[in-house]
Amino acid sequence: MTYVPVQTACRGIGVLGHRPLTRGARAARLPADGERMSPQPTTAIIICPPGAPAATVARPLAGLTVGERLLLSLSYADVENAVLVGPGARPSSDRAEIALLETDGSEIDPEARYVVLPADLVFDRRLLAELDAIPVDLPIRVVDAAGAHEILSSPEAWLGRLGDGRPEGDGRGYALRVVDRQTARAAEKLLLASLKKPVDGFVSRHLNRRISLFLSRFLVRTGASPNAVTVAIMLFGALSGVAAAFAEPWWALVLAGFLFQAQSVLDGCDGEIARLTYRFSYMGQWLDTIGDDLTNYLFCLGLAIGQARLHGWVWLYVVGGLFFVLQCYASGIQYQRILRMGTGDLLAMPNAVTGGQAKGAWGRFTRFVHLLTKRDTFVFVTAVVAAAQAPLVSFGIIAFGSIIMAVALTLNEVRLRAMERQGLPLPK
Repeated sequence: MTYVPVQTACRGIGVLGHRPLTRGARAARLPADGERMSPQPTTAIIICPPGAPAATVARPLAGLTVGERLLLSLSYADVENAVLVGPGARPSSDRAEIALLETDGSEIDPEARYVVLPADLVFDRRLLAELDAIPVDLPIRVVDAAGAHEILSSPEAWLGRLGDGRPEGDGRGYALRVVDRQTARAAEKLLLASLKKPVDGFVSRHLNRRISLFLSRFLVRTGASPNAVTVAIMLFGALSGVAAAFAEPWWALVLAGFLFQAQSVLDGCDGEIARLTYRFSYMGQWLDTIGDDLTNYLFCLGLAIGQARLHGWVWLYVVGGLFFVLQCYASGIQYQRILRMGTGDLLAMPNAVTGGQAKGAWGRFTRFVHLLTKRDTFVFVTAVVAAAQAPLVSFGIIAFGSIIMAVALTLNEVRLRAMERQGLPLPK
């Protein structure tokens, strides 16, 4: 947080609504979930309600205080200045890139628009991307200079006009004041619901995400960093390969399958914690990406080693090693592409093979294959097959998928480079 007292703020800004601060961190490359939006320039007016801080802005909620969550949400929605009014405790944050101002109203810009919201609000920051589309029943208002002056003169009266918001929803477009334990629980449910992704596959929607959200709800309260959680999850993945390499007794394969699926489930926790606490990082992206790939490849290699040891098949050592090399080659294609893009998120990689450009029967086929090979489904199927004492079948599925992946990624990179040479826009 950058705290600017009124006497300094007024000299430096001239009129509220302008953007005086240099925001170097705004240019930082963030994961898709952490991307900032760019609404029209606004200043927020935060009405601080009366009451003890522990019951308002200092109330803990999903790893942050309500006040810090509000400031971070505003900061990530590209609101750079916030005017604090009202009799209550002021929100604070060491991480939010937002200037907190106190003013008597003399610096109000007659041409600016202002977002008005209470200090105890938990809301979907995407609401601020379209200011004119904010539902009227939510405790967020957009006012002009005249409205801003009215709020500054009677903030408590305006606080009553804002309302309390919706206690239910699907995690999109929510805004709820946290005024007691009941609304705190409702806000936590909304926050957790907002973590569900449209790109989640069938297994993730119906199994993995349900478990990971349950775990993240408690992990976030421990203060554990997303990167620490990612490293712990990587250990589950590595152990699945070790268990598969033992091959016997029978429960070694059951353990291997369990650990492989457990890594897939837990893989959602680090990202969920990052989004809940606004702790996005470039390193976190790469740790997550590399951890997933290593888990897949070590599990496949472990299956090959385990069955080669068990049956004395020297050729299977060679086959397992060749597929490990093939998998590393495929990842190399992906890594060099996203490294050039300045991200560690594979979902940001342009798709010129199974994306929207493919037409006709081939397009439908490739999109169907892409759906079947989503990691959540792929891991679940191969984990269950291995645990059911069919390790060679599981290995064969992964090996076949690796061939398809390597061919598709090679073709995708060839097409992307051709498009770059021709100056064509890359698919998103």
